[in-house]
Amino acid sequence: MADIQHKDVPESHMHDVKGATVSTEGQILKSTGGASAWVDAPNIGPIDYNDSTTNITPIPLTPNTWTDVPNNGGGAFTNLTYAPTDVTSLLDTTTGYLDFSQLELGDSVIIRIDFKVTPNVNNAGLECRYVLGDGAGEYALSVFEKRLDRGSGIPYDSDKGSFLIYMGDTNTRDNPGKLQVKLSSTGSLTNAGLAILLVGKI
Repeated sequence: MADIQHKDVPESHMHDVKGATVSTEGQILKSTGGASAWVDAPNIGPIDYNDSTTNITPIPLTPNTWTDVPNNGGGAFTNLTYAPTDVTSLLDTTTGYLDFSQLELGDSVIIRIDFKVTPNVNNAGLECRYVLGDGAGEYALSVFEKRLDRGSGIPYDSDKGSFLIYMGDTNTRDNPGKLQVKLSSTGSLTNAGLAILLVGKI
């Protein structure tokens, strides 16, 4: 879009939102070097995927083995109401993997996970990661690692936190994001779900 002078922007097409000048079409007026231009507003919004399977049948965990965390998005608390514009899904509900295929390079997602792991022995070690990319380009990002030292048979919460993944290349964007856990002992996992905040680039 060509640069336009601020004085040429019709007042009827502008309103202020948190200090930014926004058009009635949802674009932001961005000024650079004394000139102004309308640019698309950031594509931002949360999606919450609630799993309905593991609370009925917990997932068994094999010692020292990476296990996918399932999520079918079929739980009663799944909330797609505030999904960002032009993005219909960020999860493959058949696998539970993150699906970035509708995103653009430069977009980011911030993720809050929410699962419980019950170890069968005390002092078990628990690790959690996201596996991204594919083939020779596959890589893992550690989410957390901790010792479960309050006793066996107790459900331990995941570290929910907020975890950032950005679409820095097509290897990340065009392949699934796999949430996995590894427990040092036998045990089981139940997954409440995850909330994803999409932050699209300006």
